Amino acid sequence: MRRVKRFFFMHIGTIVAVIVYFNLADRAGYSVPGIAHALRVALVVMSCYAALAYSQGELKQFDFGIWTMFALGALFVSAGVGPVTWLFQHYSPAILFGTFTVTALVPLVAGRETFTVYYARRQLPAWQLKLPEVAAVSRVMTAYWVLIFLTATTLCAWQPRDPRFTLFYPNLLVFVVGMTATFWLPALYFRLFPPGVPQAVEPLVMGMPMVFDRKGAGDARAVIQFCVSGAEPGDYHVRIERGRCKSFEGVAPTADLTIYTPGAVWTRIARGELDGGQALAEGLYRVEGDFSILAKMEAWFPARRGAS
Repeated sequence: MRRVKRFFFMHIGTIVAVIVYFNLADRAGYSVPGIAHALRVALVVMSCYAALAYSQGELKQFDFGIWTMFALGALFVSAGVGPVTWLFQHYSPAILFGTFTVTALVPLVAGRETFTVYYARRQLPAWQLKLPEVAAVSRVMTAYWVLIFLTATTLCAWQPRDPRFTLFYPNLLVFVVGMTATFWLPALYFRLFPPGVPQAVEPLVMGMPMVFDRKGAGDARAVIQFCVSGAEPGDYHVRIERGRCKSFEGVAPTADLTIYTPGAVWTRIARGELDGGQALAEGLYRVEGDFSILAKMEAWFPARRGAS
């Protein structure tokens, strides 16, 4: 039920009022009274949804953008503002996608939090959100979506009476070109701009599966516990088994190797600013358990030079 609820607020809730509007407007033949009625009803539906989303902590930028579109439309059309009424009569789909475009573009240009951050918070673990690379990818994703929404707006305005241009092609862009970008655009970005070693210990440890070398580890099996002290204390562990590596928060039931370290020390080791062996000899951190695992960590996690 939690997944259904989240899916509803993320992808469905906002478009309910949109569907109501177009259904009522189409039934009325996009007449002036029909448009006015459709806008008022859609505004009520959108207001109810926005209140529900706010109460659940799920209110997003697109909710505000669509609500504003219906509110201004209902106000101006009911007031008899001719140009606005004419636009809603003839270019409602273009107005809708134009609203999406502006809602996505304004925070991006203003340097504020983009709409993609809302989705990132609900799809990524908390430690990943602390990485500066995630913020950069979010802005790239937003720019990509701006292009999609702008293209959809142009298609709707180009042929405002043709369902192919107002419904089929725009939604094809959104669902096929847009939503699939989640699977390839971040990977492409990181290929072009490889991320550096994290500055904080939590993403450093939790991100170890991302740099895990399956060939280097072979058929090794190990549980490595990190007990971190200092400014950002925490307990984390990684489990290596059958050529796979997974990271977890908390204390493992059993560990083959336990590393007790201040966060700043392990971060410096991982970044190559401090020799791991020398730091161990000087007592900057200590270990318990199978020392052979410690010696193998550099081969298992080659991107983290000096981590052993």
